[in-house]
Amino acid sequence: MKTNKIIKLSLAVFAFTAIIITSCKSFDKLDDFQLEINTDIFAQQVLVEIFDPSDQNNLQGENVLKVEVMGADANKLVTDAGEDISNLKVVDGAIALAVNPNKNTSKDPVQFMLKISGDNYLTTTIPVILTESDSIATFSANVVNKFSTPKGIDYTSSSKNLSNNMLDSDFTIETTAVKAKTKSVVKVDSGTMFMDENGNNISGSKIESEVVHFSNTDDEALSSFPGGFTPEAITDENGNVDTEAYFQTAGFVSIDMKIGNKEVKQFSKPITITMKVAPDFVNPDTGAPVKAGDEVPIWSYSKDDGKWDYHFKGKVSDDGNGGLEVKYTTTHLSWYNLDFKGRRCRSWTRTNGRWTRTPLAKISLTMNGVSRSNSKRLFTDFVFAGTNQSVSNFSGKTKTFYDGQTFDLRNAPSGRQLQMVVYSGRSRYRKGSVLFKSQAFDGCSGTVNVNMSPIVSQLPNLVNVTVSYKGVCNGTLIAPTIPLYMKTNGYWRYIGYVYRGRVTIRQIELNKPYEFRTYYRGKYYTQTMTFDKTEYINHNYQVPQSLCDKFF
Repeated sequence: MKTNKIIKLSLAVFAFTAIIITSCKSFDKLDDFQLEINTDIFAQQVLVEIFDPSDQNNLQGENVLKVEVMGADANKLVTDAGEDISNLKVVDGAIALAVNPNKNTSKDPVQFMLKISGDNYLTTTIPVILTESDSIATFSANVVNKFSTPKGIDYTSSSKNLSNNMLDSDFTIETTAVKAKTKSVVKVDSGTMFMDENGNNISGSKIESEVVHFSNTDDEALSSFPGGFTPEAITDENGNVDTEAYFQTAGFVSIDMKIGNKEVKQFSKPITITMKVAPDFVNPDTGAPVKAGDEVPIWSYSKDDGKWDYHFKGKVSDDGNGGLEVKYTTTHLSWYNLDFKGRRCRSWTRTNGRWTRTPLAKISLTMNGVSRSNSKRLFTDFVFAGTNQSVSNFSGKTKTFYDGQTFDLRNAPSGRQLQMVVYSGRSRYRKGSVLFKSQAFDGCSGTVNVNMSPIVSQLPNLVNVTVSYKGVCNGTLIAPTIPLYMKTNGYWRYIGYVYRGRVTIRQIELNKPYEFRTYYRGKYYTQTMTFDKTEYINHNYQVPQSLCDKFF
């Protein structure tokens, strides 16, 4: 089939690039072509990178993590190869999918959720919204390896024998506070029986429990917050669905229990959960450090569908040892989060079935001596002013910096001051050190002028290499569009899309070998290349016949 041949041919992009760069012979210009092939078949493509902060190599392979697509617009999605979305895989931490143009002819924003799970990992969700302008959207999220947690996260497990399917003595499980500095304690009373999600009693001789406590100050813990701090929707204290909320957390905990192979979801008696609160946490409602007597809303999260529900309002109290804690009870099991809720201003809103766009704040950069041609790629995040908490899972991205560059914000929290943080690294997984932190600003409106000229001298002296190429097979011109990864510091990072045969590889060294790869239909294709100049252009390269025969 012609379409399949076109798609397969895009996989030869590395062979085309490597030969164009390394070949010493000249190329004869062809007079005409029968057809130009470019593989950007889908107008909206999505690439998701999943990170294990403890060791990215843990995610190698295609059986470590599983992905499920949920949400109202899930039926509008296909894999990057155009296959049914049920065939979607997580390979080496990467997920590639696209919007089926036949299912979105009105070009409305597309909303869905990715549920990521794995045997050694806590389940998390990634909410996604794509607008018409998102031709190529990239997202990233952390997953927590229960047996190798990063800084800010403590995991513990325990088991307890049952008598007649119930506890015959009190059972307590608590985290260590070694990595997170604060901890959670779960207490289940003697005589408690355990039920599934439908309220049916579970029979068994032993209950196994896992508790994971997350700090509210460490970057990796905050980056592992399920669904991010701007969830797609929550059910508020009045039972209403709120799609404009954001969270600012004082700490959160994951609790899972099993009897045999059945998950515990309900209890015959309330269980007690005690969560320690960092004394330097600033109550966003008062602007002062949290203290005994402050009220903190408690929210529950379902890992099964990614939904957040209001639990009730807890109260901060003295723990008797000079610390602070929030103690509460529940009869159902989930993640629990001490969270102050706020409203957010969104660039896209839906009213009576129609989408409208409202501009939010615009960041305007000043970087003396840095032009677009020698721009810098740096990891950037937006945090609540005076904290390390990212506004959302998606607020941290690698951005291109140069004098006069502008960034438009989306989904900014209303009524909260923000700061832009710029790191020395170029990826979420290797952020490096903080180079710059802006003054606080309102993210919902106006122009925010940010002067980064003072840090220009601290930036590495690297170059940008532009490759623009089109290969010719049997009189047919091929201009592929594919995602591109580069290996840095021992792990693969997404660096952009080869779009119709053109890509700019930013911030690299000349005369140094680099490994590149692309991802398609659950497989990676790898090539090592060395660049000795900053521009490679050839739009008339005759691909070797053997390579043409392989793909046509």
